[in-house]
Amino acid sequence: MLLLTATITGCAETDQTTTAPSVTAPVEATPMSFANSECPIMGGEPTEELTAEYNGKTIGFCCEGCPEKWAALSDEEKAEKFAKVDAHAGHDHDAEGHDHSGHASE
Repeated sequence: MLLLTATITGCAETDQTTTAPSVTAPVEATPMSFANSECPIMGGEPTEELTAEYNGKTIGFCCEGCPEKWAALSDEEKAEKFAKVDAHAGHDHDAEGHDHSGHASE
């Protein structure tokens, strides 16, 4: 009888072992968090603390004075500077001056 009670009680219990969620290292903010890969004014790495909105995109800046300098630019100047640092734009490898002819085509 004791064996039967232990079997029934053991089956009635739910498995309460849980797996702790895996913890990953904190992700550091990268230039890809912004619409630009580098500061359009000074060329440094954009920071989360220094940003401005431009054409619905968040632009990051590297230095305290950069947002003010950006704000003082004309729309044409902003477009020109943003085009140079646009993180999502393709780049022309030939203009970069490096050769990809050694890569095999698949």
